[in-house]
Amino acid sequence: MKKLNKVFLASVLGLALVLTFSIQNMAIAVSTPSLGLASTFGILSSTYTNTVIGSTINGDVGYVTGPATTPTITGTTYVNSGIYAAAGADQGTLLTSLSTNACTFTFAAGAVDLATDTTHGAIGVYTPGVYCSTGAMDIGTAGITLNGGGVYIFRPVGALTSTTGSSVTLSGASACDVFWTPTQAATLANNTSFTGNIVDDAGITIGSTVSWIGRALAFGGVVTTDTDTITVPTCTTGTLHVIKSVINDNAGSSVPSDFSVTVKQDGTNVSGSPAAGEVAPGTSYSLSGGTYVVSEVANSGYTKTYSGDCDANGVVNLATGGDKTCTIINNDIVRASTSGSSSSSAYNSYSSATSTITSIPIVNSPTIIVPKLPKTGFPPLEK
Repeated sequence: MKKLNKVFLASVLGLALVLTFSIQNMAIAVSTPSLGLASTFGILSSTYTNTVIGSTINGDVGYVTGPATTPTITGTTYVNSGIYAAAGADQGTLLTSLSTNACTFTFAAGAVDLATDTTHGAIGVYTPGVYCSTGAMDIGTAGITLNGGGVYIFRPVGALTSTTGSSVTLSGASACDVFWTPTQAATLANNTSFTGNIVDDAGITIGSTVSWIGRALAFGGVVTTDTDTITVPTCTTGTLHVIKSVINDNAGSSVPSDFSVTVKQDGTNVSGSPAAGEVAPGTSYSLSGGTYVVSEVANSGYTKTYSGDCDANGVVNLATGGDKTCTIINNDIVRASTSGSSSSSAYNSYSSATSTITSIPIVNSPTIIVPKLPKTGFPPLEK
C-alpha cells in the first residue's frame, strides 16, 4: 500500500509539473498586436504641449490643440483630421488587445522599482512576458535590460515613472515589441533613455533631454515634451502566405479560386482580404506582428482542415518580421446514392420446402420472424 501511495504521489506531482509548465508557456505565448494607423505616430494626443526649442519627433504627430513652440517633425502633422481620429481608434483597439494577455508575473502589492526588484528574476533583467503590478512602476537609476526577442508588456495599476538618468536597454529585444500601459499618468524624468510604446490616455510628461525610441500614444490626453527626441522604431512587417488546396476524389469539381479566403485580426479583414483562393505559393499578406485568423466562406460540399503554421481553427501567430504559411485543405464530401427504391430491398420469402423458421428483412424495421407455410402444392398468393 505504501508503495502504491508513493507511485500515486509521484504521478500527481508529475502531472502538476506538466500543467505548471503548460500554463507558463501559455502565458508567455504573447504576440505583437497591430498598432494600425497609430504605428506611424511619435506623438498622438488630444493636446500636445511644447514650449521650448529643441525637441525632435522622428515620425508623425497628431493632436487637436497644438504646441506653442513647434518642434522639428520629420513626419506628417495631423490636426484633428480623419486620419488622426482613425489612429486614435486604433490606439484604443491596441490597448484592449494588450489588456487581454494573462500576466506572466505579478509583483507584490504596492509600487515597484523595476531596476531593483529581485522577485521576478535576475535584478534589472527582464525576459519576454507580461509584468503586472497593483501599484505604480518606476525605472530606477540603475535602469533595466530587456533580454531576448519577444513581446514585453508592463502593466502597472497606477503611474509609470522613471528616475533621472535611468535607461531601458535592449539586448536582443525590439522596441517594436515593448509596451507600457499604466492606468495613471506617465512621467519620464530628465536624461532618461527610454524604449517602447507608452499607451496612456491619462497623459505623458517627458522631462528635458530624454532620448526615446518608441511612441507616446495618449489620444485622449496631454503629451508634453521638453528638448527631447522621440524616434518611431522601424518595425519590419511579417509575411503570411495563405495556400488553398482542393481535393476532388468524390466527383467534386470546385477549384481553389471558387473559394473566398479571409484573413482577419480582431474580427476585421486585413488589407487584401477577402481574396479568391490560390494554389502554392498562395496569397501573400504583409502584416505587422500579431495574431490572425485564416478562414473562408463555407462550402457545404467540402470539408475544411488546416496545415502548416495555422492551428486547427486557422489561428496563426505572426512575429514581427516573421514568415508563416497556412494551408486550407478542402476535400469534397461523398454524396449519398439516390438509385434504387426501398421496395427492392424489402421482400417476403416463402418457400414450398418443409415447414421451418426463416427471417424476412424489412427496410428500416427490425427483423420479423415468421413460420413457413406448410407445403400445399399451390403457389403463394400474390400480394
